[in-house]
Amino acid sequence: MADTHLMPPDARLRNSDHTFQIRLPRRRTCLNGKLAYGDGIFAPDGAFTLDCSIRDISEGGARIVLSKRQHIPVSLYLIVVKFAVAYHADVVWLTYPERGLKFSEKYDLAAPLPGDLKFLHRLWAELGARNGITPSRDE
Repeated sequence: MADTHLMPPDARLRNSDHTFQIRLPRRRTCLNGKLAYGDGIFAPDGAFTLDCSIRDISEGGARIVLSKRQHIPVSLYLIVVKFAVAYHADVVWLTYPERGLKFSEKYDLAAPLPGDLKFLHRLWAELGARNGITPSRDE
């Protein structure tokens, strides 16, 4: 692991055991995304959705912005249509209107998904059509 004492304070995070964790570099972006969450009880396809803007992204997480004050659950999916990926993520910080997400799983939306995640394909296609992108995938 790199010497974290040489890194700027905003590039490292203090863990609960008082050690430091290096933050992965983020790329500034101006991407459209969609948050999906739910358990299938109240939504017929298993997901409630919200549009969001992705301000920066890394392999480990993203900073997103919602246009309205809206409660979202801690655990959700972030769909990034331009990259044809969905991430299972947890909300780790909130500073209105921004939220910080930490990714725990990455799904290639151009590939087949497990049955309980097929709704992500539909949401990806809808978001792509709305943004003038025609997602293609083989199943």
